[in-house]
Amino acid sequence: MNEGIRHPAARLAIEADDLDVFAVSLDAPEDVRARLWSHLSPEERQNAETFVFPEHQQRYVVGRGMLRELLAPRLGIPPGAIEFIGNAYGKPRLADVHRAAELNFNVSHSGSLALYAFCRDRDVGVDVELMREIEDADDLAERFFSPAEAAALAALPADQKSLAFLACWTRKEAFIKAIGLGLSCPLDAFDVSLDPEAPARLLRIDPSIDSVSSWSMQGFRPRDGYIAAVAHRPRGLVSQDRLAASSAD
Repeated sequence: MNEGIRHPAARLAIEADDLDVFAVSLDAPEDVRARLWSHLSPEERQNAETFVFPEHQQRYVVGRGMLRELLAPRLGIPPGAIEFIGNAYGKPRLADVHRAAELNFNVSHSGSLALYAFCRDRDVGVDVELMREIEDADDLAERFFSPAEAAALAALPADQKSLAFLACWTRKEAFIKAIGLGLSCPLDAFDVSLDPEAPARLLRIDPSIDSVSSWSMQGFRPRDGYIAAVAHRPRGLVSQDRLAASSAD
């Protein structure tokens, strides 16, 4: 647990330099939720009030508050002083006032678990899914995966399809979130591996978007019952958001 953080944030062992990934339970006791609420901006508090179900509101508060508590020691400022903006495609990032820290982050949540990924001066994306049966996996793959991915899934035995689908989904989502282009990067413009027991790999990407050599990817199980992936640029390849900000100066 990080100093100053009184709600468990487990640092996960990911084999990548200067990349930290934390898993946090979104089900926190009332005193923790009250503390995390105190960190939130007026806009975040307004967002929290829009949730119909108390459980969803509480998990939102924990998710946003823990992001601030994990960022605060990296920025050297109080959690409530952190400012966020979105890039041109809506990907959340730190506001320009924090640019000197050269810190990038990404967040994902599913069920009662949140994942947070942090790295310096490199693009990063993370995705997590609660493991479950996907009854229409082949149909969904035809709609959302590339032809190669859909064919690979269709070739699997029925009892392997759900987990392979979720492995593929988390890897694709992690990459989409890392590259930060939103829906302007079609899901069929790149291929990922989908064997959940084999290393995660970016296999192909449309050269008009980027190159395979510009990215690394890891698949992992952050907690029992969850599957996840993280995508990031290797050390030395600068964040595209930072390049855009520098060119605007």
